[in-house]
Amino acid sequence: MNARRPALSVELLDERALPTTFGIPWADSSHLTLSFVPDGTATPYGPSTLSTTMPAGYQREILRAFQTWAQYANIDVSLVADGGQPLGTPGAVQSDPRFGDIRIAAAPEAPSLVASAAPFSFSGTTLSGDVVFNSSMPFRIGNVAGAYDVFSTALHEAAHVYGFDHSTDPASAVNETYGYRTGPSTTDIANLRALYGARTPDRFDANGTNNSMGTADALPSDALLANRLSATGDLTTKADVDFYKFSVPLLLGVTGVSVRLQAAGLSLLAPSLTIYDKSGRVVASASSTDPTHNDLSLRFTPGLFGGTYYVKVDGATADVFAMGGYRLAVDYLTLGTILAPLAPILSPILDLHTDDTLGLARLLSPLSKPAPDARFDYTFQGVIEDSRDIDRYKVHAPSTGPVNLNVMVWALQTNGLDPRLQVYNATTGQPVAFQVLANDAGLMSLQVPNAAPGADYIVSVLARTPGDTGSYFLAIDFNKFTPTEFDGLTSDSLKAGATQSATLTVAEAGVYEFALAAQGASGSMTMTIYDAAGRAVLTLSSYAGQPLMTSTVYLAGGTYTVQYTSQSSAELAYQLFLYRLSDGAGPYATSAGSSPTPPPGGTTTSGGGYTYAGSSTTRPVGSPYYF
Repeated sequence: MNARRPALSVELLDERALPTTFGIPWADSSHLTLSFVPDGTATPYGPSTLSTTMPAGYQREILRAFQTWAQYANIDVSLVADGGQPLGTPGAVQSDPRFGDIRIAAAPEAPSLVASAAPFSFSGTTLSGDVVFNSSMPFRIGNVAGAYDVFSTALHEAAHVYGFDHSTDPASAVNETYGYRTGPSTTDIANLRALYGARTPDRFDANGTNNSMGTADALPSDALLANRLSATGDLTTKADVDFYKFSVPLLLGVTGVSVRLQAAGLSLLAPSLTIYDKSGRVVASASSTDPTHNDLSLRFTPGLFGGTYYVKVDGATADVFAMGGYRLAVDYLTLGTILAPLAPILSPILDLHTDDTLGLARLLSPLSKPAPDARFDYTFQGVIEDSRDIDRYKVHAPSTGPVNLNVMVWALQTNGLDPRLQVYNATTGQPVAFQVLANDAGLMSLQVPNAAPGADYIVSVLARTPGDTGSYFLAIDFNKFTPTEFDGLTSDSLKAGATQSATLTVAEAGVYEFALAAQGASGSMTMTIYDAAGRAVLTLSSYAGQPLMTSTVYLAGGTYTVQYTSQSSAELAYQLFLYRLSDGAGPYATSAGSSPTPPPGGTTTSGGGYTYAGSSTTRPVGSPYYF
């Protein structure tokens, strides 16, 4: 994307050194998190200098850009802390406890570039969602001559994070040419809703509006605590107001009432909270106009005879922060009460071995999503509880084809479960062959091309190493994306204890996913990539009799040595595959030319940009299948 501003040279708003698989929605778009990396955090371009690069107030502008998109669809983004781990650190693509799903950084990129951003992909890399501003560029807030507006730039990059490629429409916020913008175009909004669906009201508003005391919904009892009422709601528009009511018991030792609204960790809502008695008199109130500090807590003493009270939840601002998801909790307090903390919104489900066999597979309900809406069909959080546990889930393919099946699973704890996936035909009980898209620490992703329309499938989640336990997130989707295809680099064999070397020349910097498969009676094979200085930049091991293993790495342009080592008492055959997750050629076109047709949704440019020379001239064709 080009930029033309007075006193500035032509700049590209984006580059393609981060993953660029467009058109795939985030697996859990209603619970996205965002973090600002601390200065010094390693990025593919050098240490981040975000706080020193950006002007005062930049965080709110970046949050406003993401929220500007989120207001139109089933998306919520919340702010979390960032532990400073390098961008691309192996971990959970969503819900990693160390940093946000979306990470904001600034580092010195090429002089012609302004920023870069990465969408979600089936590779499961944590580089998905990362936005890097070029620290060499002048950023300001507002339409300032000779500088780039933080909001306008972030609005464009947020679109890429949400899954959009560049647009040739001059009115689009994702147009290649920089321009000062206040929001997405009508077409942009329609495209966003095609991925995530139009924002739907919460279950209370879905049953009829609760925007006044007269239409207030009764707060339901909490599922865990007897003296608590709770509800999860959403301010779906800037004008949305939610009213709830509850009754304080008569003369039962209640000395006070606590009312808490939680938005932190759920959304960027800047909330207002007001308590009324039955006559409409304000009993207590609080508000926050800061989306980075958006939890509220109130206490009041009820009347001697109890009575009915009303809670009003609305936005404290008139902008995009006036909407978003929240949780409301009312606790009755007695003498000496210690207020219990709020439990996590989404907790993994313990099944107590009730779905360990194919015949007892848990039937998952598909996400309710009126077309157009491309979100994942099924999501679930579970736990591998012990060495005997296998969790099995039954899903149904659409009746119209052709469709492909994509399944992803990742650990929800750092250094937690290493999950493994299997797929079965639910009718015959026979295993279904699949291709591996990712198989790394705490992560597995697979695809079944040309799934049978109308068929029932069973997806099994188990520990890669027997005895391992831990919680996980499972995402399943039937779609019409073009199946992912790896490039086959080499097919060779290695005698016991031997080593081999090859040369990899990277012409264009980018993110590359390597996949190593080993075949033999037993043992393992390790591949290590060394840069020109002899530093190991990637180590990947694969095991005979197991699905291929993968790892993702950013490689700068240059020449690398690829070394293979056998850890086997017998000869091992191996194959190496490569999938280029980013298009290092830059944006599609400059302002002097036209853009070629972008790749179809869900595909990635993976050819070119490198050469590989090894001892074998045999190259595998197509990714192997596993059961």
